Amino acid sequence: MTESPQNNDVPMEPADEWTLTQQQVHSLYHSLPVSLLSSIVIALILSLSHWKVIGQAEIILWNLLLGSTLLARLTLWIFWQNTWQLYSARFWLWCFRVGVWLTGAAWGTTALLLFADNNAIYQALLAFSLAGVAAGSMTSLTADKYSSLGFVILAITPLSLFIFLDEGPTAIAMSSMTFLFIFFVIASSTRTRRNMEEQIQKNQHLLKLTTELNHKQQLEKIINNAQSIFISDNDIKSALQNLLWETLPATNSEQGFIGQVMHAPNGTPYMRALIFGSTQKDNRDLENFRITHLPENGEYRNLDNLFGMIMQSERPVISINLARDMRAGTLPEGHPKIHNFIGIPIFSGREQIAILGLANSPGGYHLDDATKLEPILKTIAQFVQTMNHEQRHARDRAALEATTQQTQTILNDIADGIITIDKRGIIQSFNHAAETIFGYRARQIIGKSISALMPDPYKSMHDEYIRNHLLTGKKNILGIGREVIGLRRNGNQFPMDLMVSRVFQNGEPVFIGIIRDITEKKRADNLRNQFITSASKEILGPLNLISEAILRLKNKEQNNLSTPIKNVVDIAHTNSLRLQQLMHDLIEIQNISKGDINFRLETTPILPLLEEVVRRNKTFGDIYQNRATITASTDDLTIHIDITRFYQAMTQLLQYAFKNSPPDTELVIRLNEERSRVNIGIHFNNRGLTDEQRKNLCEHFGNATENEKQDYIEPGDVGIAIAKEIIEKMHGKIHVENKEEFCYFQIDFPRAINQFLS
Repeated sequence: MTESPQNNDVPMEPADEWTLTQQQVHSLYHSLPVSLLSSIVIALILSLSHWKVIGQAEIILWNLLLGSTLLARLTLWIFWQNTWQLYSARFWLWCFRVGVWLTGAAWGTTALLLFADNNAIYQALLAFSLAGVAAGSMTSLTADKYSSLGFVILAITPLSLFIFLDEGPTAIAMSSMTFLFIFFVIASSTRTRRNMEEQIQKNQHLLKLTTELNHKQQLEKIINNAQSIFISDNDIKSALQNLLWETLPATNSEQGFIGQVMHAPNGTPYMRALIFGSTQKDNRDLENFRITHLPENGEYRNLDNLFGMIMQSERPVISINLARDMRAGTLPEGHPKIHNFIGIPIFSGREQIAILGLANSPGGYHLDDATKLEPILKTIAQFVQTMNHEQRHARDRAALEATTQQTQTILNDIADGIITIDKRGIIQSFNHAAETIFGYRARQIIGKSISALMPDPYKSMHDEYIRNHLLTGKKNILGIGREVIGLRRNGNQFPMDLMVSRVFQNGEPVFIGIIRDITEKKRADNLRNQFITSASKEILGPLNLISEAILRLKNKEQNNLSTPIKNVVDIAHTNSLRLQQLMHDLIEIQNISKGDINFRLETTPILPLLEEVVRRNKTFGDIYQNRATITASTDDLTIHIDITRFYQAMTQLLQYAFKNSPPDTELVIRLNEERSRVNIGIHFNNRGLTDEQRKNLCEHFGNATENEKQDYIEPGDVGIAIAKEIIEKMHGKIHVENKEEFCYFQIDFPRAINQFLS
């Protein structure tokens, strides 16, 4: 809607010509009775004064001429008073002009009928009388310059010509007066017309402002009523229905609708009818159409019609005659008749979300209507946007409920116990597996402290972990699996693996614990450890004696043995040494996995350690005719490790790479930092590995899927398994990348800046 001007400097539009003509006619006809009366008085004065000077027949003839014109104008005035609305303003203006010109001609005949020859006094009286008539015309006829100018010319010019031709003493003065009168008439008429135009402009402007103000107040009332319904009933459709009902009379429309613009999965827009309205709230045809003939879900997906044009062009669409409009298509069966139509797209930002349609206005529709209805369109956009949010929220809530139900089903079916607690350590959820592990029903334990599931000293340690985490933000055990002791309902303690993670709900931390009962696993591990310990004692002693005996036989009887026997002795000695190394590796793995080895961690530069590893293994590399080089992005990287165990792990990996690379291979050890972690990459040629060895290597170092992992390593290569255990015990990570011709061990440790607290 156009805003009202805020000051008087805003230029006004030109006065409407039709309105100006009406104003002229009104002014001219209202002054006509006074003009006729003054003409009669002046005519009587002239007739009485000239009765004895000139012929009486001339006076009577002049009175008949003047009287007939005055009577005709009086008749015109009476006719206008009673029938002005039947004819146009221009018709009445031309009728008035003809009457004025005839009256002016009648006054002009005084030069022929009332002119006193050789009598200057009566000539002056006649001139003075005509001057008075002309002056009066300037007052009553200035609203129309053609009427006033024609009257003055026809009334004064004949007398001026007679005096001029008579060459009397007043000829020049009379002629000059005639021209002055004509000038004054033109100037006065022009000024009067300008004043009239200005007044009309002001009136039109005030009328426009009043109309706009009334329109704005009417729209505000409509909007307030709709918002009140929404606030009181919380019903968007009822608010939209009332909004449409009150908008129809405000736009002089008979029918209307509000549609919601939707989009198909492929992005194609379509419209869903929300509200139909009519000035007759009980319109049977419209209600019957809505019930029986409305498309499924009220959806209009055909874009080859006016609806489609609105959605695709995103501009208002107007049809002045729907029956002949090729764009409209055929109305649906049962639809009420529509003569003309306007469809206005409604936007939220740049997105088209709704359509307002109005139909059957007697005066038709214009593009300005969309601008005038802008407050209504914004209100509809707010309601529809709110409806979209509610619909989206309902869908999200339904999906969330379905997901929650599915998640709960999965959690109940999973083999591991899953427990969630809040920041105070209060249990919030407890799945079926946790019920089986601890012996509690979920309803019995939910709402209680997690410490009920822990024996001392874990109970107090756990509360301290949570307090420290909330105060310092340090993750401590978050994301790290560890072995702890749990407490069943019957009071029995048991070993379990615990992995704790953290999420946030409504800005508050929630801790999720994944628990696995490892009682059987621990029992199996103990049996295995006992077997390895027992087997090691039983095997290593005799094996050492056998190896020593073979070595002495080899050294003392070297010259007495035949070549085949020598080969057998060499093989036996090599295999005994290999078996000894294998048993030592098994004992080492057992000790590391049991945690019997203490790691003395300290912060140290990494580059000198790698250089020392390369130096120590140079002889081993020479045996296989290979060498190792180091490339470092920087030389100031530090890590927190046990130096002795680091040498042990890196030696195992480097020797594995030397042994399985073809001769004359250069192994590259790359050192760099990425995201506060120190990366060590040992790149080597993998052509010495079989496909099966590559597969087993990747599976062992975590590059295979869970179903494929077998924790299998080739016999004789137990050393890299030891290296893996050592690296992980020092908070490092290791994995293997296997390319077409190259493999590399990728090891990374947290970069140590301050002293690492284990």
